[in-house]
Amino acid sequence: MDRYRLKNVIILILLLVNGYLLGSMAYRSTAARAAHDRSVEQLVELFAAESIDLDPSIIPNEKPPAGRVLSRDTSLERSAAVYLLGGNLRHSERGGVYSYSGAGGAALFRENGGFEAAGTLSSSDGGAFCQAFCKNFRYVVSDVRLDDTDSGTLTALREYAGLPVANCAVTFTLEQNAVLAARGTLLPETSAEAAGNPDLLSAQAALTAFLAMRRETGAVASSITEMSLCYELQSSTAAPMALTPAWHIVTDTVSYYVNCATGAVSQY
Repeated sequence: MDRYRLKNVIILILLLVNGYLLGSMAYRSTAARAAHDRSVEQLVELFAAESIDLDPSIIPNEKPPAGRVLSRDTSLERSAAVYLLGGNLRHSERGGVYSYSGAGGAALFRENGGFEAAGTLSSSDGGAFCQAFCKNFRYVVSDVRLDDTDSGTLTALREYAGLPVANCAVTFTLEQNAVLAARGTLLPETSAEAAGNPDLLSAQAALTAFLAMRRETGAVASSITEMSLCYELQSSTAAPMALTPAWHIVTDTVSYYVNCATGAVSQY
């Protein structure tokens, strides 16, 4: 009987503790939402004072992802070269620059991900050739500028872990539906989380940084139409390829990118 009662007491204590924890979590969540709503309301008023329309519903309430340091993948580069130039390639390396040549033309790949290829990469059905490259190497077509003769350019943007990389694109040059050149950045998948773990800017902080930039530069904008997370590709001696989270702010005139680590505002 004593053991039975003790068991019931223990169960009751556990239920009370769980109830307290759940209540505490709910309170913190409610307080966080209230704080977010207050800061958004203040931002909307601040932007209105600057004659900029800011819809509170477009301000995300999510945390930026950690930065990533990428490792060069020469096998991926060779795969891209084979796709662009065909098989039976000749290969050489000098100072970190890998060169490939074959029946389709020639290509260069650099340590920072930059590459260029020229020749007759595809003699016909250039649009399908470009689309297949994008599918194989994780790009999404962002801009097509072709005339009635299928001559012009097709540009695609790289995505990484479900987010676009703002300044990582490849541009194909077409002439009468033949692909004659490709130039851009080839991004590997292999990466590690960036060291340092800095405090990353929230959406509200990024909007504040944008507003400060507008005051300093006189940039023209009357409304913010969209806001979302993305990555910026950065290069340094220590890390030739690194991804830093950024906020993409779309205005009624142009787009801006606010670096989540530094607060710097850029355009691409």
